[in-house]
This record gives sequence, structure tokens and C-alpha cells, in this order.
Amino acid sequence: MTGVVMPSLSHWSRGMLSPTLRFRAARAVRRLFNLDRERRWNTQYATGVWDRLRALDELAHHAMIAGYVRTLKPGGSVLDVACGEGLLRDALGDACHTYLGIDFTEPIRLAEPRVTASTRFAVADMHEFTTHERFDAIIFNESLYYFEDPLAGLTRYVSLLASNGVLIVSMHETTRTTGIWDRLADRFALVDEVRITNRRDVSWTVKALAPLRP
Repeated sequence: MTGVVMPSLSHWSRGMLSPTLRFRAARAVRRLFNLDRERRWNTQYATGVWDRLRALDELAHHAMIAGYVRTLKPGGSVLDVACGEGLLRDALGDACHTYLGIDFTEPIRLAEPRVTASTRFAVADMHEFTTHERFDAIIFNESLYYFEDPLAGLTRYVSLLASNGVLIVSMHETTRTTGIWDRLADRFALVDEVRITNRRDVSWTVKALAPLRP
């Protein structure tokens, strides 16, 4: 539907609906305007498109993310934005005390075997998600570039950080992600970064970031 602007749910629903009801209402709006991200992602996970994320050559950047959590926020609380089936939870191990992963219905269904007393998953669209919880580390593992405006998307999640919390972002290297990093540099302080290249010559940059203080 070219030219149609999808109305924002948040301007009228925040404080009136629970996060679950907000998600359902946003889903109805997206379907009305034929902007159903959820259906596309659910189909891809159900048909095995993302099974490749379990491959050995994906391990290095997961391990780097886990290392940042273990070093910067040991035993802290983690929010994993667009967590898929929860593969990163395996890499985190005991690096965090509590973990919450959010994603669409099908990947969360696949993540259910990982649920424990300290590990939760919730069906939510990262564009709309909100909660009263605060997190020591918020992770965007190959998900930030799915925001239409990645800088605005990341900035919105700053409100969900605990005091002195960190944002951990992993993105594989493309022309677009290079531009995204450039934009983030003006709004976030760099805590640390690393570049990883696997045997297929695919490269990722993983950065730990902190919001710039006024």
C-alpha cells in the first residue's frame, strides 16, 4: 500500500493497555495496512530459513557478546531484542542472572525448551515493545538494522536500561551497517569494540555502547 502511513500505536495506547494488548493491537493495525512483519518472520522460522544461525561459524560473534556481558555486567539482567529461538541464551550461560528474549510467535515457540526460572521469552515486536523492567545489558544481535531508523530504535531502548547499563550491538559488515555505526557514534559512547571474520569471510563488528550523558 504505497503512500500509506501506518499510525503509531504508542501515542494513544501507552499507559492504557498492557504490553500484550499493545502488541495485539499493533498487529491488527499492521495487518490492516498490509505491513505484517510478524507473518513473514514466522513463515521464515517455520520453514527453516534461519536454521543457518545454528552453524559453527556463527559462534564467534555470539561468544563475543557473551564475553561483554560477563565482563561488563556480570550476573546482571539481560534483554535480548529479536532473540530468535534463543541461541544467544546458550552462549551467555551463567554470565547473566536473568534473561528476557523478545521476538515474534514462531521463534518464541522454538525457544520454549530454554525457559527456566531465570530465562523468559515473550512474544513482542521490537518496534513496539515496552516494559516497566530495567536491564543491565540490552542486546541487539543482528537485529538493529531491521529498524527503519536504527538510531531512533536504539535510542528508544535507552529508557529500559538500568543505571549505568550498556547496549551491546552486533552487525555483520555491509555498506548500510557502516553508515549505521557512523550515526550511532554521535549519540553513544564507545565502551569497546571488536571485529570478527569467519572462514566464509563474513565479518561482524560487535560494540558495547553507553548512552552519552547530557
